[in-house]
Amino acid sequence: MSQRRTPHRHIMFAIALLLGVGLFAPEATAQWTRASLPAPYSTGYYLDIMFLEADPNLGWACSLEGYVVRTTDAGQTWAGVRVTSGPIDADPDLEHIQFLTPLIGYVSGPSGIFRSIDGGATWRDVTPFGISQDLGWGCYFLNQNEGVYLVGGCSTGSQQFYKTTDGGFSWNLYITNEPLSGLSDAILYRDGSGFAVSSGVLWQTQDYGRSWFFYSRTGEKFWTEELAISGRSFLLPTAGADCFGSPANIGSIRYSTDVGRTFREFQTGAAMFGSFLLDEQTGWAVGNNRSVYYTTNAGETWTLRNCGIVGDVDDVWFVSDTLGWIAGNGLYKSNFNAIRRAVTLTPAEPALDMCANDSIYVEASDGFDSYIWEDGTVGQGRFIRDSGLFVVVAYDEATCLESRDTLQVRLYPSIIPGIGSSNREICEGDSVEIEVFGPFTSRTWSNGDLGNKTVVRQSGVFTVTTVDSNGCVREASIEVVVHPNPDPQIASNRSTTICLDETVTLSAPPGFVSYLWTNGSTDESIAVSTGGDYSVTVIDSNGCIGTAEIVTVIVLETRNKVYVDLSSTGGVLTIPSHPVGEKACVLVTITNQSEDEILTISNPLLFGNVFFSIPLSQLPIRIDPLASSAVQICAAAIDSGMVFDTLMIPDTCSPTIIPVQSRGETILYEGTSRCEVPAITTVYSAGTTHHLSAPFPMPANNFIELQVSPVSPVRASIIDAMGRKVVQGAVVAEAEFVRLQFITENLAPGPYMIVIEIENTPIQSFPATIVR
Repeated sequence: MSQRRTPHRHIMFAIALLLGVGLFAPEATAQWTRASLPAPYSTGYYLDIMFLEADPNLGWACSLEGYVVRTTDAGQTWAGVRVTSGPIDADPDLEHIQFLTPLIGYVSGPSGIFRSIDGGATWRDVTPFGISQDLGWGCYFLNQNEGVYLVGGCSTGSQQFYKTTDGGFSWNLYITNEPLSGLSDAILYRDGSGFAVSSGVLWQTQDYGRSWFFYSRTGEKFWTEELAISGRSFLLPTAGADCFGSPANIGSIRYSTDVGRTFREFQTGAAMFGSFLLDEQTGWAVGNNRSVYYTTNAGETWTLRNCGIVGDVDDVWFVSDTLGWIAGNGLYKSNFNAIRRAVTLTPAEPALDMCANDSIYVEASDGFDSYIWEDGTVGQGRFIRDSGLFVVVAYDEATCLESRDTLQVRLYPSIIPGIGSSNREICEGDSVEIEVFGPFTSRTWSNGDLGNKTVVRQSGVFTVTTVDSNGCVREASIEVVVHPNPDPQIASNRSTTICLDETVTLSAPPGFVSYLWTNGSTDESIAVSTGGDYSVTVIDSNGCIGTAEIVTVIVLETRNKVYVDLSSTGGVLTIPSHPVGEKACVLVTITNQSEDEILTISNPLLFGNVFFSIPLSQLPIRIDPLASSAVQICAAAIDSGMVFDTLMIPDTCSPTIIPVQSRGETILYEGTSRCEVPAITTVYSAGTTHHLSAPFPMPANNFIELQVSPVSPVRASIIDAMGRKVVQGAVVAEAEFVRLQFITENLAPGPYMIVIEIENTPIQSFPATIVR
């Protein structure tokens, strides 16, 4: 059951290193000094230590090797003996020691329980008959005769409580059954009550240890070697992750403040074996790997206090609040009187005032091994930007003591500058006044102005820097946006020089909130028939105003003379269709509307002047007042399909504009092929050379169908001679091909091309000709 005999015997010890200092440790950090023991006891690994409450000069400790050492002068000198009686010579393992008087005491462990009546100089085996070696552990005596010895639980699953009333000469046995829960320690009280601890379980007695019953669970069933009780507080160390305490790198401290009903647990990362409570709030726990932990708040936080300790330790005992002993790799006595060096902060002021958003660098004095601030910051120096109490704790490894210094930082009242203006968006050419409010000693604007106010005429972010009576600098900013004024341009639908009875439309750009013309109109456009100067003023969505440059309208004291009646043709002059390469002409009747002036037409104009022409031999044409005359207009299309142009006849005030159109027709040729098969072809273009279509007949007059390989997606169209798509093909997917179908019954006679496309890219074309 003993998980400590082998590892403790062979442990190698090194120079002790400080493992940590708790942030909330008391003012003095404990330092431990090793007691001087005579040989061979100086090499022992000690598992328990105690001092007599009635006389703290008397103390005893027992070891893994069977040593019992004792002091009569509060630990200044020690004498020892090896317990050799009984069967324990081979492997004496003494885990627990207790003296009731200066002479009478008991020591116990897996090898049994032994009694001394001479202060520990000699020992007598009082082990109950029939106990197997390695099953026993701790004992506890209420007085020099009445006590209990605790046996078993891990291997057997049964806990054996041995009770004696005659100093161990006779024993009564009480057995409980809790699997994998090894008994280790107990405490009895004079009212007959008491507690015992096993792995994960608390037991209780009400009859001085004669019988025991289950009281509570303390947690997982890990080896729990000692039980410390003070008032309502219980303190238990645990080792390992099983009933036997393995492995050695796992352990915890369990603390209860409700008489052992519930526990909070602190993981230490090392097997823990010893515990001691000074009061309900203050306690110690010790274990492997120099684990010496201290709490002042009932286990809510633990501080590592192992300065001077070497190797593993097993038990702790305090004679008073400041005088304590630790047993393990030797015996250690507490020393709280080491000389403390004081740490100081620079600047060396108890309190500093600074401005909000400023910072100050504070540094602790040199010569310490580590520095930690109470807010968790680590390091000798730091920047402080906020108010508060700043405490640095400096640790000295030479004395294992802390020193601290404090700086109170206060912030001056924060005066935030108020900044404002009547308007943050203005129009080009306007200005706005910005003002800062507050009790400041100086004010500087980003545009260089000084004082409470500044005038802004441009877009931008304007910042004011203020200084108050404490010298604190603050900034405030405001953004001003300057919108450009609109620059409207007036457009006219024709020349601004018009004749009587004519109008010209003047238009302002769209999108403004309001319009105001010089004639009083508020519309976007106005129709003007009266001469004069016209302008418009607009307002945009930002309220900015812009005025257009003046447009002058001139009204001549005359009227236009030309009149062409095309009402029956929809205002379009149509020249008859004609074969490509040939010419067709039409006469246009022009009437002179003037009652007293002759109309002379000398330079009519065709804008395109490619497919249409005006024979010059007929010009100039003179038309008497109110008379009419004709002008010949000709068309000569060189390609099949419609051709278009525009005829302009100059007049007094404004020209007369007439759309012109005509159609070029294909020329059909018939003949016989060399195979004496009748064939037909057409001329569809009459440019520099004639272009003939492929000979046909082809079944294309009303319906065309083609078959292509099943490529998808595929699309096909019929294109006329002008390159326009006139029929979109239908695509019918078959099992082994794609069928393309075209309805051609509405197509005019002439040549066409069938174009096949894949993903909008032409891949193949076929000629087709329509004959009616």
